[in-house]
Amino acid sequence: MSVQGGHPLLLQPQEVVGSFRLLKRLATGGFGTVFLAETGGFRVALKFALQGPQDAEDGSQVDARTLKEVSVLHRMTHPNVVALRGYHRWPHPRTGYLFLVMDYVEGPTLSDWAMEAKPTARQVARLFAELALTLDFIHRAGVRHRDIKGSNIIVRASDARPVLVDFGSSDHACAPAITDGRPPPGTPSYRSPELLRYWLNHPLGMSRYIYQPTDDLYSLGLTLFQVLTGDFPYPPDLPAAALLGGIQAIKGRAARSLNPRVPRALNDICERLLRQDATERYQMGADLYADLSAALERAPASWDQPLFNAPPPHEAVTEESDDYFDGNEEARELRRWARAHERRIPGAAPHSSAPTPLVPAPPGPSLGLAAPLPPPMPWWVARRLAWRRRWERWLQRLGLRRDG
Repeated sequence: MSVQGGHPLLLQPQEVVGSFRLLKRLATGGFGTVFLAETGGFRVALKFALQGPQDAEDGSQVDARTLKEVSVLHRMTHPNVVALRGYHRWPHPRTGYLFLVMDYVEGPTLSDWAMEAKPTARQVARLFAELALTLDFIHRAGVRHRDIKGSNIIVRASDARPVLVDFGSSDHACAPAITDGRPPPGTPSYRSPELLRYWLNHPLGMSRYIYQPTDDLYSLGLTLFQVLTGDFPYPPDLPAAALLGGIQAIKGRAARSLNPRVPRALNDICERLLRQDATERYQMGADLYADLSAALERAPASWDQPLFNAPPPHEAVTEESDDYFDGNEEARELRRWARAHERRIPGAAPHSSAPTPLVPAPPGPSLGLAAPLPPPMPWWVARRLAWRRRWERWLQRLGLRRDG
């Protein structure tokens, strides 16, 4: 079936876009939605912009962010960077929504891999050493990714190597500015303390923050911290001022203090990546690679121990498998947060898959409760759910989301 009009959010699997047949939706964010598609027997990823020339008076400005991503990806050919194959418009070849055609990288995100693959310290160090070289390559090409996080890194199923994806927030030295001085789209909780300070000191966006490699490396440090501990060093969904306060308060909250299985060498590398003073961090990815390589050369056999206890079989089912994932990244992040906080502390007794025996209730009047009340939801999780409900109602009012 072919769609002659409409919005990218209304596209469904099995519909045809140009020469591409959509297979399933992979992800949806604030500026784009991504589909797995096939053409001529090959599988590709199609990334659709959610705004087109018809959505604004200045259509060229609407397309500017997507065209910048095209420009950035054209500059880079690297085995650890997703490859761009071309771009088109849909449904109209001149006025439709831009969409990018990229290689489909099969495999879990780094966040899912860390939770499901039971990685060892050696595996984590090797993977991040390769990411360090990847960042060194793109930084020397004048590119800043500006949204490094676990969900933007795919661990390729064929060889377990990391691939950096989603350059929608990226920039390069020769690109024209398409926003004012405010931070570009990205994930606030992964921004460096110097960027947050700049943002707070320039609330009107009268000047422009210049991203440095150390900004991306700080984000990589947060990603490493999460892989090593299953946690974030501070509450991630806070406003900018509170985030900066959280960053300033993390002194002493080392990865090793949360997970004793983290080797001291990896702990020290992670700590340096997260230093508040950018001059004290690794300045380029090559510097980080050198330290990780040296640590791997000296690594004892204990580095081959999984960083976390294995979950029991009934908990090892991947909720984010293709059969269950609906493309909603925000909902998946909430589920991931819940699972991360249910994971056992390293060194604790293994999980038991046997059901917990029922304890008879004491005699007395029944309150009509079939089970204990669940613990209260953290306020930042509740806030994200509330914003999600508002977003869905807004889409329904505009006719961009189908009911049911």
